[in-house]
Amino acid sequence: MIKPVWPKRLYLLDVSRGFAALAVVLWHWQHFSYEGTELPVNFERSGQPLYAYLKLFYEKGEMGVYYFFLLSGFIFFWLYRIPISKKSLTLKTFLLQRFSRLYPLHFVTLLMVAFLQFLYISRKSSFFVYPFNDAYHFLLNVFFASDWGFERGWSFNAPVWSVSIEILLYIIFFFVVYANRSNPLSYLLVSAAAFITSFILHHDIFRGLSMFFLGGFVFHFLLIMSADAMKYRAVIYYAALSSWLLVFVNFYVFEITPYISNLSSGSVLVLMFPYYVLFPLTVCAFALIEIDKGMSVKRISWIGDITYSSYLLHFPLQIVFGLAASRGIIKPFFYTDPVYLMIFFAFLVPLSYVTFQYFERPMQNAIRNKLITP
Repeated sequence: MIKPVWPKRLYLLDVSRGFAALAVVLWHWQHFSYEGTELPVNFERSGQPLYAYLKLFYEKGEMGVYYFFLLSGFIFFWLYRIPISKKSLTLKTFLLQRFSRLYPLHFVTLLMVAFLQFLYISRKSSFFVYPFNDAYHFLLNVFFASDWGFERGWSFNAPVWSVSIEILLYIIFFFVVYANRSNPLSYLLVSAAAFITSFILHHDIFRGLSMFFLGGFVFHFLLIMSADAMKYRAVIYYAALSSWLLVFVNFYVFEITPYISNLSSGSVLVLMFPYYVLFPLTVCAFALIEIDKGMSVKRISWIGDITYSSYLLHFPLQIVFGLAASRGIIKPFFYTDPVYLMIFFAFLVPLSYVTFQYFERPMQNAIRNKLITP
């Protein structure tokens, strides 16, 4: 049997990452309902615009972050395991590559949020959503340490917490692969142990670690599946499709989760479903489609390209909309109007694309050309 050749880039995975970022943006639409830095106790998600259609994202959009973690693990084990294990990629070069990709936009948006929060508190006598915008937390953010356990709460461009966690995961990943600890089963065990620990110690690093190494396990599983008979791949496709069908039925047709939760160990099944069933199957299915059938969505790959920029720019843009409402430029309760939801995304998506093309990519290339020796 001829072993299938993996493409240089899996566009479907990139596009899915872009949609996951936009799901998080929709989840954060609730920010506009905050009274200062507190979400009102009487807040109802059902009052958000187009809730009947966007219910899944308003209720569970935050899960997009954990899809990021899993996808990062998959991609990093795919692209970096061989050069790191062969010692052809040093830790310095690896970290500089990550720095060049992540830091420039992080630093710029940190400054943007600091300035916008200053304007907002001058106008409203309260920060917008995230309260700890002081010198100490600014310093934590400068060093990408906003969610390392030193913080007193959410600060500045707080969605960057997941990137803060990923920095730690990258370092752990490097040393695990560098030491040639490449037993896929051990990755699954680490994932399960970290997942359980996250409910005991309640720190984001454990859930991130769990998903990242689950991504490593999924990658190795897919290496086997991609070389196997087509009938086994078809099982992955149908399982992924069925899982998503269950999700949409549960949210838009008939709520299934209460009945499953009432079964023996049903609540555990409901809890683990997105992490250990839905997301891994989704990654496997998308990757296999491109490996198998050469199906490329390159034309819309820009959706994946804007993942980072849309993720980091959406909160400062929210402050801008909040300031506009405070000055009477737009109506006070604009965030309940579907038109303003569409206007927000009409600003965010092109802005993210322009930022990727004319800031993220050039800065990444400039830093790598300057600091990384060929």
